[in-house]
Amino acid sequence: MSIEEKKPITVAEARKILEENLEDLDPLQRRVHDYTVRFTKLDSYQGEAMVGELIEAGVERVLAVQIVNSLPESIGEVRTFLGRRRIISENLMNTILGIIEKYRSA
Repeated sequence: MSIEEKKPITVAEARKILEENLEDLDPLQRRVHDYTVRFTKLDSYQGEAMVGELIEAGVERVLAVQIVNSLPESIGEVRTFLGRRRIISENLMNTILGIIEKYRSA
């Protein structure tokens, strides 16, 4: 496999990419694939859609990917991804949680 594009992707998207080339994986890539199988919380299509919705809501792609990978359940958990350098309105936090809940229950 070679690098075609560099961008943050969800664990589910990584799993999809690795499974498309399963027979060509080296040992390290197989370990990464095993990780993705264990820790994928959504399928790749749901993950991509959720990242898109979070970006539309005003979340940077890097943070949107982290949120999709972990699916936080509270405002406090969402804040852990934002760090101290970002101030986010309560309304945006609730919007983020609403998007997460929509995909968690799907």
